[in-house]
Amino acid sequence: MFVLGHVGIGVALAAPRLPQNARTIRFLVVGTVLPDLIDKPLYYALSLATGKTGADLGLVSSTRSFGHTLLFCLLLYAILPRKYGLPLLLGMVTHLFLDELGDVFRVFFPQEGPPRSGPGTAAAILFPLLGFHFPILPFSSAAEHMKGLMDPYTLTGEAVRAVLIFLNRARLRLALRGATSRSPST
Repeated sequence: MFVLGHVGIGVALAAPRLPQNARTIRFLVVGTVLPDLIDKPLYYALSLATGKTGADLGLVSSTRSFGHTLLFCLLLYAILPRKYGLPLLLGMVTHLFLDELGDVFRVFFPQEGPPRSGPGTAAAILFPLLGFHFPILPFSSAAEHMKGLMDPYTLTGEAVRAVLIFLNRARLRLALRGATSRSPST
């Protein structure tokens, strides 16, 4: 989970298109990390409960499953009032976009670690349109997963994203403090 990346880039992309009030920005920030808040605990809880990993777990074969689907995003948008549903949707869509972009970058800049097998992130995003399967996590444990995130590519990306959070600090401060300013200053 790249918290800095998802929040930094998600807020930078979506916040200018939304009303600048605390509740809206909070829902946007939650949306930027919600797919991981759902799928990572789901995968690792199933893995711990069964002792299985990856494809051996069945449908939930990675940390990109139900929370990483457009279907889930649209369902939340449909059932929530628009003032909450829209920022949540935009945050989640930026999350899915960044995850897919990560897969595209890995084509040109392969990462160290076990190779991924099975479908990519697009299979999760477009579930069930591409079939009833999700990507397969190549790691055998959460520790191995975390170790795979400590490469120069990921760390550099998180540093850049931290700068984006800094540049959007006024919006984020608005969300944390609950102010109702219409146009935050940086």
